[in-house]
Amino acid sequence: MRRRTSRLLGALSLLLCLGSVTSAAGQCPGDCNGDGAVRIDELVSAVSSALTGCAAASACTPAGITVEPDVFRPSPPAATPAGQGVLKLNDQVYQASGFGNTFLVVTPAGNVVIDTSIALTSRRHRDALRAIDAGPVRYIILTHSHADHIGGVGLWKEEGTQVIAQQNHVDFVHLEHRLAAMGRRRNAAQFSRLFGLTALPDYAPPDAPVENEGGTVLATILFDRFYQFELGGLTFQMLHTPGETYDHLTVWIPEYKIAFPGDNFYVSFPNISTLRGSQPRWALDYVHSLDTVLSWNPEILAPSHGDPLYGRAHIRETVSRYRDAILHVHDETVRGMNAGKDVHTLMDEVALPPGLEQNQAYGSVPWSVRGIYEGYIGWFDANVSNMFSVPVRSVYPDLVELAGGPDALTARANAMTDADEPRRALHMADVVLAADPANSAALQAKRRAVGVLLAASTNVNEQGWLNAALIEIDARLGTAR
Repeated sequence: MRRRTSRLLGALSLLLCLGSVTSAAGQCPGDCNGDGAVRIDELVSAVSSALTGCAAASACTPAGITVEPDVFRPSPPAATPAGQGVLKLNDQVYQASGFGNTFLVVTPAGNVVIDTSIALTSRRHRDALRAIDAGPVRYIILTHSHADHIGGVGLWKEEGTQVIAQQNHVDFVHLEHRLAAMGRRRNAAQFSRLFGLTALPDYAPPDAPVENEGGTVLATILFDRFYQFELGGLTFQMLHTPGETYDHLTVWIPEYKIAFPGDNFYVSFPNISTLRGSQPRWALDYVHSLDTVLSWNPEILAPSHGDPLYGRAHIRETVSRYRDAILHVHDETVRGMNAGKDVHTLMDEVALPPGLEQNQAYGSVPWSVRGIYEGYIGWFDANVSNMFSVPVRSVYPDLVELAGGPDALTARANAMTDADEPRRALHMADVVLAADPANSAALQAKRRAVGVLLAASTNVNEQGWLNAALIEIDARLGTAR
């Protein structure tokens, strides 16, 4: 209590001292850059430092993150295999790799788990990591609430285990529950090829009840901007870093200068707009959150997908290029929007320039362009034809009639596929199927175009949706897969 009171008094004295924004350099600790004036961000930094107990402003960022610890423990230059799919990142940190990594931090006072993978692999991760150290689990930290991060919470949680998440975790799990039936279907579609699915789950009945707040809140500790605890000689600091989700956080262990950025960084252009559906993911959130983590000068970066990165210079170069690629796509999209270009034109035009190329095996630049575009201005494209509930497909039967029936259009769809235009062939087949959903020739033409696209695809999510289209077409054709 005395320590907290002292911090409050310190913060109050700072506020009094900072009352004049023309204080001489060095007169107030809020004048971070020594220019003789105190900006709002410097004021926030100084007050935050006082409230979080940082000994010196130079050692902490505004949120209380300790950039320069009193004791730094060097790590090896690379991870080493520890058996059963586990990597040893350093003397106390282990990673079980898979579709969503699980991290175990071992301390003399008990262990900390960071993310718990997807339910499909969480038990294997737990067993492999407990074979290394079966000490009590004091804390589970969730970088965010996606299923491939929270799937093993129940397996790891013991009596007395605290589960920590950013406070938007509550809204997130309620949203996931609210749209559970749609989510099951769309998730199954997106990952249908990855998991070898041959059928998709049904949607909910039309009269199913709506449960707006029926989600399961896993966290026992929720925080807004910053949270920290100490355990077994290590400090665990968590900062709200939105990007992949609104409840996203990054974990920082200053003694090792290791950052766990969750899904704000992985070895693919990010899923700024995920095909399975989500609330808008703001490109500038990614940019600002990555900038924040880079400001800590991490020596190890351990994302929740893929392998860890080692070395301050390597991390800075790799993550800066990733950040700049996101910012480029954002800015080019905004520039095109202000120039009056439509979303499909920008999806076709915006590309990463030399030096900013990124793997697009998971996320995609064109999808991100559309997510940024529609995230900013919504669904209405300024075409009055689209203001009403009558969709464009309502005129497709008329087009089929004007074309003299479905045969000519189906033949054109096949010709488009032969001419290496399978994307246009999909639209042509859809014209016929709007008039006759059971038209076998049109279904076969669409199936053929989908198959060509699937064979050429190098993106996991695109492959999933194309495979799901084949599942649905074959079901309509009555073909056993």
